[in-house]
This record gives sequence, C-alpha cells and structure tokens, in this order.
Amino acid sequence: MRSKRRLNADYNQAASLLKDDLVWSGDFDNIRMDLHDLIVFYAAANYYPWAMTNIVQKLIAEENDLSI
Repeated sequence: MRSKRRLNADYNQAASLLKDDLVWSGDFDNIRMDLHDLIVFYAAANYYPWAMTNIVQKLIAEENDLSI
C-alpha cells in the first residue's frame, strides 16, 4: 500500500496532467476537466478510493516510465 503522502502526490500529478493542454481523444476530452475536479476533490479530502487510485496510476504511468 502506498503512503498517503505518495498517493497525494500521484493524485496531484494526475490532476496537473489532465489540466495540461495536451491532445486528448474527443471522447476523453469531454470528461477530462470533470475527472480533474474529482481527483482534486479526493486529494484535498485525503481519501483515495481504490478505483480512483487505479485511474490515477494509469494516467501517470507513461509520464513516470523511466524506460522511455
């Protein structure tokens, strides 16, 4: 289990990534800012539900991949 400090950092990284002006698929772009707001909400509450944590980890996985 990740520490709450690490989870908070991951959530903030994912939120920042979602806010960046990157090229997203049209379907995802429609929910991108809502997802950002939800991630920020959970991070501020120090509450990290497993399903949201899985989404956060998938969002930041490529950005944190050191093998690239």
